[in-house]
Amino acid sequence: MNLQPFLRISLICAICLAPLMGGCSSYSVQRVSVDTEGGVTSRWTDTDARLTAKTLIRKALDTPWLTNFQEKHGRRPVVELGQMINRSDQHINTRIFLNHFQDELINSGKVRFVTASEAHRRALQEEREYQMKHARSSTVHGPGQQTGADYLLTGSINSYVARRGGKTVRFYETHLKAIDLSTNEIIWGTEYRVKKIAHQSGYGF
Repeated sequence: MNLQPFLRISLICAICLAPLMGGCSSYSVQRVSVDTEGGVTSRWTDTDARLTAKTLIRKALDTPWLTNFQEKHGRRPVVELGQMINRSDQHINTRIFLNHFQDELINSGKVRFVTASEAHRRALQEEREYQMKHARSSTVHGPGQQTGADYLLTGSINSYVARRGGKTVRFYETHLKAIDLSTNEIIWGTEYRVKKIAHQSGYGF
C-alpha cells in the first residue's frame, strides 16, 4: 500500500489548520473615555475601583463642603463611611472601593475618619471592656469618649450594558454623597462613570 499520497494530504491539512487552531479565539480589553462610542466592556476590576476612588476624591477636595465646615467650626470634619450599594449586573466588592476612597481622603489631611464597621466596633468595645478590668486606670479608654461623625458618606454603583455582534459596552456609574448627621441634609454629591470596551473574536467548531 502506497502511503505517500495519504501522508502528503495529511501534512497539507495540518499546515492549513494550524493558523485556525492557533487563533481559535482572541480577547482584548481597553479602557476608554466615557465619550468613546461603541465597544465591548470588561468586568469591574480593582483598577477601576482605585481610579474611581481617586477621581471622586479629587472632586470632593475641589468643592467647598470641607472648607466650609472648617471655617464654621474651626476643625476638620469627622467622616464615617456608610453603605455602598451595588446595583450593577455583576458582583462587585464595594469594600475595595470604599477602602481606596477612605485611604485617599484620610491622606489628604482634610478630614478625620471614624469606623462604621460593626466588626471593628465590637472589637473595640471588647478591648475597652478588657482595659477597664485589667489595665492601669491612667491608660484606660472607657466608654463615652468616642468621637462622633459629622458626615456620613454613602453611595451606589450602577451599570448598564449594550451588545452588538462581537462587541459589548458596559458603563459603570458610581454615585457618592455626604449627609450631615445633624440635619440629614445632603451637603455634597457627585458621580463618576467608567466606560470599558472589549473585543471578542473566534471560530466555532
